[in-house]
Amino acid sequence: MNAAIDKPVARRNVRSALLIAFCYASIVLSMTSVGIFVSFVVEIGRDLHISRAEAGMALSIYSIPAALACMPIGRLIDRIGIRYGMMLAGILAALGDIFLAGASDTEMLYGGMALEGTAFGCMAVACPSALVSWLDGNLRTRALSFWSTYGPVGYACGLLLAVPFATGTHWRQSFAWDGGIFCVLIVLAFWLPAQSAIVEVRSLRAGLKLFLLDRAVPRLALALALPNAVAYGVSVVTPSYLEHLYGLSLKVSNGGVAGAKILAMVCGGVLTGYLLIRKVDFRNLYRLLVVMGIFAILVLFFPYGTFPIALLGLVMWLLAFGGLVGSATAQLPLLVTSPRDIGLASGIIGQITSFVCLLAPPVFLAISQWNILWGLASGTLLLAAWLVPGGRTGLASQTGIGTHSPDRTPQILHEEKRT
Repeated sequence: MNAAIDKPVARRNVRSALLIAFCYASIVLSMTSVGIFVSFVVEIGRDLHISRAEAGMALSIYSIPAALACMPIGRLIDRIGIRYGMMLAGILAALGDIFLAGASDTEMLYGGMALEGTAFGCMAVACPSALVSWLDGNLRTRALSFWSTYGPVGYACGLLLAVPFATGTHWRQSFAWDGGIFCVLIVLAFWLPAQSAIVEVRSLRAGLKLFLLDRAVPRLALALALPNAVAYGVSVVTPSYLEHLYGLSLKVSNGGVAGAKILAMVCGGVLTGYLLIRKVDFRNLYRLLVVMGIFAILVLFFPYGTFPIALLGLVMWLLAFGGLVGSATAQLPLLVTSPRDIGLASGIIGQITSFVCLLAPPVFLAISQWNILWGLASGTLLLAAWLVPGGRTGLASQTGIGTHSPDRTPQILHEEKRT
């Protein structure tokens, strides 16, 4: 009898784990092109005859589609379903990599980055919608906290993908390999449930009402967007800064930065998820992590240290950043109490995050003094600490969101199509 009960439970646990892994891998892959581009920004500028400022514009173009279209993407995902949304993202990313691998002028370069950015926008909406819609309780909180660490990890994976092609003019091959990986992702997306997400398609008026009347949603969005902007800006300047300051090769700089990013972000996200389900106060945790992040960035950019000390600062910053975005992302199903608003709320948060991050690459790349970089990052993080909304970290709430029900059919096994 127990064996018969344990089998479906084990099957559900395996499917839940596979869903979390797939969503994480999907959003990480959508960020790899940024890491590849930053690794080869000098070579790309030399081959395409563009300046450093024009290269920074290409990174900004990556953020434009998500900055302008995350809410419409959210409505589209609600309409066509998560599976087809992820497949669409994979197709757009593969096309973007084709453009980047064959780029011969700025138009192709910018077009490829725009396609990559659109794919990222689709993933940034589809993945949290999938986790919120198909998971429940403690598992959902920990999954959202873990998933939110995707930014620096995706960037780090791009750095690692660039390492085998770090010499000569082989940067095009990195983008070609990235496109091939996305083709595999498109095939794997067929294994997701075919039906639409459980959220209903909401009107644009409902989205504006949610944004204007529920102050927790835009404040949560800014609490996610501002640390992401700092992380984005720090990421684009760190490899070249460390390479120049300590005289390192691209392979050593990329390898050290990428290893530190992946380790720190995964540990930070997992640890934050554990703390949240133990009912640690969300806002106090967030502000403590802001202080830790400000100190860590000072250690990272301080010019009179050593490379190992700088890496230690990077690890500390990424642990803090993983905690910041992990704790904030885990508040989404607690602050947005209506299941009908999950898709729109994900779109609003993704759009605000992308819009704020749009400014980060050119601003950070234009700053040459380490103390100004640190001051800018510190001020941005302090603003986020001031804006962060209060939230419940306990999973049981009056709305019933995040509570276990013995009669609830696991949504990851099959979805009910609304009529």
